[in-house]
Amino acid sequence: MGEMTAHLSRWVLPVSAPPIRDGAVLVDEGQIRAVGPASEVLKGFQGSLRDHGTGAILPGLVNCHTHLEFSALAGKIMPQLRWEDWLEMNLAASASLSPRDKEAGILRGLADLHRYGTALVGDISNTGDSLAHLAASPLEYRLFYECLGFNLLDLGPLEEAFPFFATSQARDDLNISAAAHAPYSVSPALFRAVSQWNSCRRRPQAVHLGESAAELDFLARGDGFFKDLLQTRGRWVPDFTPPGMTPAAYLQSLGFLGPDTLAVHGTRLDAGDCRVLARSRTWVILCPRANTFTGGGSPPVAELLQAGVSLALGTDSLAGNYDLNLFGEMLWLYRHYPQYPGDLWLYLGTLQGAQALHRHQDLGSLEPGKKAALGFIPLSGRQDFWEELYLNGAAGEWQWLDGFSL
Repeated sequence: MGEMTAHLSRWVLPVSAPPIRDGAVLVDEGQIRAVGPASEVLKGFQGSLRDHGTGAILPGLVNCHTHLEFSALAGKIMPQLRWEDWLEMNLAASASLSPRDKEAGILRGLADLHRYGTALVGDISNTGDSLAHLAASPLEYRLFYECLGFNLLDLGPLEEAFPFFATSQARDDLNISAAAHAPYSVSPALFRAVSQWNSCRRRPQAVHLGESAAELDFLARGDGFFKDLLQTRGRWVPDFTPPGMTPAAYLQSLGFLGPDTLAVHGTRLDAGDCRVLARSRTWVILCPRANTFTGGGSPPVAELLQAGVSLALGTDSLAGNYDLNLFGEMLWLYRHYPQYPGDLWLYLGTLQGAQALHRHQDLGSLEPGKKAALGFIPLSGRQDFWEELYLNGAAGEWQWLDGFSL
């Protein structure tokens, strides 16, 4: 057994408990052994002391939604006013990327996530190309292999249409899940196949939901932007009958919602959708800066909270956001919703995210027995505590304290 280390700071933020002034975190062999006031935790302590001074020790972040395979598009797509324009630019730019470009982008994205304090990431992949790099990185991960197929109407087991799920890797790696892209790109049969594959293995699943006005139009009338896009890409179904439902109601009718489902973005959810999501205990993953970047609008955060919907955070991709720094999302939420407690956004970006990804037993908070994925952010104490924490985190001042090094 190695020497135990005590990390001290003016503040310790366990997340699962109130902030601790003049706190300490004891770490031994990559695991947290004790958390509390330094005056109590250090009684009889014989190990190494590391006093980090004025600032806060907190758990590594949980970014529930990225697309690492789009990282090579960083700086190539400018912020847009219309989400449809952003999507068309993304599709065109993605088609021009070489395999080498994509690999370099994935490595850049992973480095950004690590630099900005992410300990656990939920990554959406269309190819599985990010999987080997995730497995080799210090980050913990949940890879969502994303399925598209609006024209897959007669579908058996998921493995028949997507051979990836028949591999031993997909079966044996508990960190791999199936994901459905969105209501406008996935058939009812494919939604059911994705859900069945995940349910049999007790794995979480993801879907983009309520991300644009075009999505609402398509579900209501079956026409518009997405009909044109599906026709262009050869996936239109001529006898398609629109469900005439809102996004959440539609997925509820397919049995896709529930406590193991992560519905991402939700900028176009109405009050009825919020109630459906709350009753089904579905997670909504907020990516507010990405929504602003892509022209998708802003999520109805107050309405979601009032309805009791479970929330967590993501950044989306470098094709649709300024960086992969989750503190930027926290700062945006803190400034746009000052009526809520300042610590709420840290809670969403740590323990809530770990719960959504089924990793709250070992990540997301500072508690004895959990992984020592913790970091430090310096604070001057000369301004509002939570604003300074999010500002400094967004500025890249995160410092890893134990392990998790590249």
